[in-house]
Amino acid sequence: MQRRFIAGLAAAAAVTLVLTGCSSGSSAGGGQTEDSLTWSMWIAGKEDQAAWQKVADTVKSDDGITLTIQGAPFENYFTKLSTQLSGGSAQCVVSMQSLRAANYTSSLLPLDELAKQDGLDLSAFDSTALDGMKVDGKLYGLPYDTGPIMMFYNRDLFKQAGVDEPKPGWTVDQFEAAGAALKAKGITEFGSTVSDLNLESMIYGYNGGRVITEGGKIDATDAKFAEGLDWLGSLVKKGYATQASSDSSQSSNDFAAGKVAMYTDGPWSLISQKAKVQFDLGVTTLPSGTSGPSTFAAGSGFGISKQCKYPEQAFKAVQTMTSEKVLTSLAEEGRAFPGRTAAQASWYSSAGIEGAEEALKAALAKSSPLLGNKQSDQLSQLFTQYALQAVNGQASGKDTMSSISGQLGSQ
Repeated sequence: MQRRFIAGLAAAAAVTLVLTGCSSGSSAGGGQTEDSLTWSMWIAGKEDQAAWQKVADTVKSDDGITLTIQGAPFENYFTKLSTQLSGGSAQCVVSMQSLRAANYTSSLLPLDELAKQDGLDLSAFDSTALDGMKVDGKLYGLPYDTGPIMMFYNRDLFKQAGVDEPKPGWTVDQFEAAGAALKAKGITEFGSTVSDLNLESMIYGYNGGRVITEGGKIDATDAKFAEGLDWLGSLVKKGYATQASSDSSQSSNDFAAGKVAMYTDGPWSLISQKAKVQFDLGVTTLPSGTSGPSTFAAGSGFGISKQCKYPEQAFKAVQTMTSEKVLTSLAEEGRAFPGRTAAQASWYSSAGIEGAEEALKAALAKSSPLLGNKQSDQLSQLFTQYALQAVNGQASGKDTMSSISGQLGSQ
């Protein structure tokens, strides 16, 4: 879901390609008719463009609706979307991350009545994925993917060091013991990150600390979260983890380069990471601490802009875009862990990674949706500014969260 949430989707070099190759020369939001609509989507390059064009082609064949993609790389997508929404030029179908949905409730149509009107069986969607697309109980998108944050690991490095591979349900104590054993062989265990979803998931698994409550409110005064930051800082101090970077892709890059034995990511990245690395890739759950096994899950989906003149037609398109047929195809291509439960088996088959199904099912069973908040983007920026110092041992977790709380409270 980045970037940071959907790893690998952002590439600055693709800007010109995507904006010209997907827009078909039409202006954003222009040319809407009952059988010709526009769709905004984050796209990194030719392969992305081709995959999502197949989805648009399915809408054409199944619904008779021509869906024209207006694309942008992920790191520019939401800035461009906000500009279009404020300028009255937004597309009909809008791709949306669960973490950011709360920022767009004034611009997106709630889908509950449309779903009821069409008799759509929402129970066919993964419950965590569906809940992630809700804000204050209202549904703002149908999910196409979902997934819990998990631990990717380098099987070759564990074998080289003579350390047992981590199994689903492993503990913080086992995680640290493996870190010590790997360090003794000159191997750094973990690639640190302060990316919001990954950082919050590690601390949630460690002691249940959270800055976004079950109700979707931000509480930067949570003492457990501050303690979790201190724990992550202790891993760096002990030499079990790298220092975190303001570059959200650093931990993934270090892992792919064999510089660290583990890092956190979501199932949306697993198949593409497998194709990239030159070693045997494994995946397991996050280490569990005092609160037992737990992690956060997030995903993405498709909503409808309030600027769309034909919401019923757009909802037909969105239903097709999140149908079992389409999500199965995306799963087979490794593009998404499906938001529909019936399509998830295809992802497991396509992954071809030993233990992936067991690990992912174990993580899903203990996952909670990380709800978005109107200050989520600001919180993410503050993590980069302040939590970076805590993870790298330059400030205490308590002082860090005090600074973050002060910044959030000033709005």
